[in-house]
Amino acid sequence: MSTPEDIRGHYVRVNGTRTFYDELGAGQPLVCVHTAGASSLEYQYILPLYAEQGFHAYALDLPGHSRSYPVDWQAHRSIHEHAEFVHAFVKTLGLHNPVITGCSIGGDITLDYAAHHWQEMAAGIAMEGLGRSPTFPSPANMTHPSWTPGWQDMMERAALESLGRGVSQDKREELRWQHRNSQVSAVGDLVAWAGHDVLGKLGAVQCPMLVVRGEDDFWVPRELAEETARAMPKGEVTHLPAVGHYPMFEEPQLISIMAGDFCRKHGILPPKK
Repeated sequence: MSTPEDIRGHYVRVNGTRTFYDELGAGQPLVCVHTAGASSLEYQYILPLYAEQGFHAYALDLPGHSRSYPVDWQAHRSIHEHAEFVHAFVKTLGLHNPVITGCSIGGDITLDYAAHHWQEMAAGIAMEGLGRSPTFPSPANMTHPSWTPGWQDMMERAALESLGRGVSQDKREELRWQHRNSQVSAVGDLVAWAGHDVLGKLGAVQCPMLVVRGEDDFWVPRELAEETARAMPKGEVTHLPAVGHYPMFEEPQLISIMAGDFCRKHGILPPKK
């Protein structure tokens, strides 16, 4: 049995930007996508359990999150931008027919990925994700500097003003990002969540798709999760009692077994011996 200490971290360039990912296991590729403003660390407990199920699991930091830089120093503002980046990540690593999974915006990304690239994936497991997710007000207008001066501005100014006069503009921009990434990227993620809607495209998705919802998650209403599953020809939905918005973090053993059983049922993983 592997442990979180067995996880291997890597850097790779995707769409011209330095991107970090964790990796563990061998067998069926499984690509894991984190929640808004977070990172691959959310999967540290479940990656060893996925590996035990027969997956070769990959968990990336989306652009602008943790150890991944944004593309052209701009945070993504739509789920589709994130999903296309995950697709480029899959292509860069040469992964064949992966299972795509994610939570919250990662769940929305899983569904957007399926809506546009289902022919290139074995299955999708969308946790706390929806075909449309109008359950959080867009914070886009709240980020104007004159409305919310404070910590972000102070950190950026303090960092840049303390640089030596010979530092290049490129390196100044890089340092600026290192001091602002968590706030800017999280705002972009929440704008993306608020505007996400691929429900009308899900009818074309022909691969198996599992929608997973925690009963205690007030951001993902039961009726919208069931609407999402019904929209897909091979869609299924399950509701987990006493689980909230982070199933893979809250109940890694349960989720790894669920993912393994789902993929064995559809012939994606071999039967257990």
